[in-house]
Amino acid sequence: MKHRVRTLAAVLLIGSCVSCVGPARTTSTYQGKAGHTAQAALSQLQTALLAVKTSNRGNMLHAYLLVALSQAEDNFSSIQATFDSIQPPQSEVADQVRDKLDKILSDGSDGLAQLRIAARRNDTATVTATAKDLTQTADQLSAFSEDPTP
Repeated sequence: MKHRVRTLAAVLLIGSCVSCVGPARTTSTYQGKAGHTAQAALSQLQTALLAVKTSNRGNMLHAYLLVALSQAEDNFSSIQATFDSIQPPQSEVADQVRDKLDKILSDGSDGLAQLRIAARRNDTATVTATAKDLTQTADQLSAFSEDPTP
């Protein structure tokens, strides 16, 4: 019994340590993490936009569109939360990088939520307009991922 308790405690400790994201020690490391975050977030936006485009052409069932949008939104939120948990180094440049990417990620998160809600309501006009706005956010993420400087 004691062995099982110790094993469980060890597994829980390891699991909690794995889920933590530590500080970025240098500004360049932080910029690299921000660039990777932008790439991952961009992938989720592109998935949502492709699903909308495919659905608008009549090549996707509405139920599948709803699932695809929901999963893209969940994944995007997870990516955003992971980035927000990184402690930036103490530098003005790192703060500017964080502020810039946080704004873009917030726009993406809000847009994905609006897109999902409009799709569930079968509001094709809002879906199309929101997808157009998300295309601009995707362009910003793409540019940021290539050059994560403020």
